[in-house]
Amino acid sequence: MDQKKTPTQPKKILFYYLSSFSNTGGIEKFNKCFSKALSDLSEGAFALSVVSAYDEQPDEKYISKKIFKGFGQKRITSLLYVIRKSMRTDLLILGHLNLALAGLLVRVLRPKTKIVLVAHGIEVWERQPFIKRLFLKCCNRILAVSNYTKNRMILTHGIAAEKITVFPNTIDPYFSFPQVFSKPHYLLQRYGIRPSDPVVFTLSRLFSSEKYKGYDKVMEAIGMLKQTMPQVKYVLAGKYDAAEKQRLDEMVERLQVKDNVIITGFVKDEEVTDHYLLGDVFIMPSKKEGFGIVFLEAMACGLPVIGGNADGTVDALKGGELGMLVDADNIEAIAAAMEASLSLPVNKAERQQKVIDAFGFAGYKGRLISAINCL
Repeated sequence: MDQKKTPTQPKKILFYYLSSFSNTGGIEKFNKCFSKALSDLSEGAFALSVVSAYDEQPDEKYISKKIFKGFGQKRITSLLYVIRKSMRTDLLILGHLNLALAGLLVRVLRPKTKIVLVAHGIEVWERQPFIKRLFLKCCNRILAVSNYTKNRMILTHGIAAEKITVFPNTIDPYFSFPQVFSKPHYLLQRYGIRPSDPVVFTLSRLFSSEKYKGYDKVMEAIGMLKQTMPQVKYVLAGKYDAAEKQRLDEMVERLQVKDNVIITGFVKDEEVTDHYLLGDVFIMPSKKEGFGIVFLEAMACGLPVIGGNADGTVDALKGGELGMLVDADNIEAIAAAMEASLSLPVNKAERQQKVIDAFGFAGYKGRLISAINCL
């Protein structure tokens, strides 16, 4: 007598992260893209649940409400929910090391659940408290967004290289890719910039607690560059806090670059692409960048890019293949890199295609499903 075969149950995957839609920043952008990629890949392949400790509601472009649970900053409640749900989960993906306690408890309570950590940058570079150290040793795999982060984790935590997969960032699938690369007239008018003025552009959070992005070094370099390019403009965009704005205003006065530096403040989402198009070169000589999604966005808008040579930026610029890498502490080198980039002709459509080939969303999804299938 034939026995009926039990149908194979699809793998159950749970992605637990801090925030995507209730905050802004590189990690939040990563979480949006990661959720979207998981959602796209899950159709017919695995059962997906997405949980956020801080978000309340998702943007359904990225993730359906049907598979999303948000806890609006109720960290303990979200932790208990994830532990309970993980008892019936095959793969738990944690979006940040600050969620290590959840991973550690799941490892103890249900050892057969595979656990993956996403490692972004500065949060995993230094020695960690006991619970986080213990979790790093017992998780099954780490997805590091750059080779720099992978190497720092090997050096600092003694993690075996084969346990860490380099999984670089991508360009948001809903990013507004320009087809025409002309400078937006309304922004030229808003900031008092002439079409012929060479424009250097940076988009970053300007917080007094994050003084590693290098935009202050760029301001010093602008003070040098204006000697040979008096019409150069430096458009520094991004949300700032009061203390950092005061420091930057004082720098502008000291360096005598009031006619050259424009600090815009927060840029609305619908104006981000236009601000990239306003620039002739994008620069952010950071020293503690885990990767730098803004470099991908700038290249997607056809801009030459300049970044620091001693952090995850090296991965975003593919070791200098996609942009210039400079010593983030060398003002003369930064000024020289800007002058060279502003002087060279640029095929913006070609630059856009290169970054899509290297970091487009289709390739990102392919790398993600490969990583999942290896577990």
